[in-house]
Amino acid sequence: MLASRSEITPDVPASALCWRLLAGPGGPVAEPLTQHLHRLGQRPRGGAWLIDALDQSNLRGRGGAGFPTGRKWRSVASGSHQDAVVVVNLAEGEPASFKDRTLGALRPHLILDGAALAVESVGASRAVVYVGRAHAAAREALRLAVRERRRHKLAECAFEVVDAPDRYVAGETSALVNRINGGPAKPTMTPPRPHEVGVLGRPTLIQNAETMAHVALIARYGPAWFRQAGTPESPGTALVTVAGAVARPCVIEVDRAATVGAVIDAAGGLTQATQAILLGGYFGTWVP
Repeated sequence: MLASRSEITPDVPASALCWRLLAGPGGPVAEPLTQHLHRLGQRPRGGAWLIDALDQSNLRGRGGAGFPTGRKWRSVASGSHQDAVVVVNLAEGEPASFKDRTLGALRPHLILDGAALAVESVGASRAVVYVGRAHAAAREALRLAVRERRRHKLAECAFEVVDAPDRYVAGETSALVNRINGGPAKPTMTPPRPHEVGVLGRPTLIQNAETMAHVALIARYGPAWFRQAGTPESPGTALVTVAGAVARPCVIEVDRAATVGAVIDAAGGLTQATQAILLGGYFGTWVP
């Protein structure tokens, strides 16, 4: 469930909520391409300038590891020789996490904008969107978005949507590569890593879906704009899943400087006394 502006209680601190990735029309359906372009305009072309902008923004991956995005892109670009592969990871096998599938279902073109920018910036010839098989709304929205972009003849490489098995490890980077290459979605922890030898034996940039969406906005508005939210060490916004003993379980977009209490308030507050809160997902930290 996505918390809309009308669903947020008026006494929530203003700093708790942001509307960047989820800005625009609400509702349960994906934003169509024409509306997306009317709201944001045509995306710029990617290139070395964007990798520099990502460094300046200090955008870190939203898939869990928090690796600097600009550094990851630079490592692929330096070894690709125009033959890399870009993969958007929307497997989201994390138990009780719904943020990426919500973003995919509502803002598929923002994710695809980021992927197209990645293709142009790292020297790629193929783009794959890897979507959890169980995430039906996101998968259908992304497939429709790919068809819309093809129909409007956008100047970018073709996207391929690949189903990810419904299991936790399927989203691990080496498991993802194995699956796209036609094998089982099982991790292989031996070198080389995907950024060196990945899909089809090529250097492969694997980036979480939310991260790609942030890239699309940074390319339009710049790193200084991105850093207006969050903290100097952890700038920007983040999508979070709020579940359990709250009045309104939901996915919301919050300033990364927001407190846990403000996030809970944005979900309508607690419905009962709690002993602890789990932060950071299945392998996260319990906070009393």
